[in-house]
Amino acid sequence: MPYKKGKQGFTLIEIIAVLMLIVIVAAVVFSRVTSTAEVDLMVRAEQVKGHIRYAQMRAMNTTSATSGCNAPAGMAASGGKYYMFMNCNTGNQVVLPGAESIAGVDLPAGSTFPTFSFDTWGRPYANANGTGTSESISISIGGEPITITQNTGYVP
Repeated sequence: MPYKKGKQGFTLIEIIAVLMLIVIVAAVVFSRVTSTAEVDLMVRAEQVKGHIRYAQMRAMNTTSATSGCNAPAGMAASGGKYYMFMNCNTGNQVVLPGAESIAGVDLPAGSTFPTFSFDTWGRPYANANGTGTSESISISIGGEPITITQNTGYVP
């Protein structure tokens, strides 16, 4: 049987077109199958870390706390929200960066957020008035752990 020129195989353009279609279909399927819940939780944990650092910075930039108060800034949670407070008074709430009001920022389900405060050196205390000794504070944001390091207030 004689060879007929141009009647065998696929052209390079046909192969590239089919590969492009396969890549597009695979990308759509992959985006539908993967969940963003884990990424969303990590983003929320980073937001909380930023707010903790902000509270520490506010405490360190305060020249002095009110009388009988060793912690010019701190954070607490109630009603499924966390918030920042000033001068050892958990009722003296401050709007956090990115928050819409002093009511606080929503906590994901399964979070534990204790009350803690920072003195003018940025050291964390497990109470609202900055008394006792500085200690590490453990927080959980939907299962994602956050630790505020004793004496330094470092949040890794």
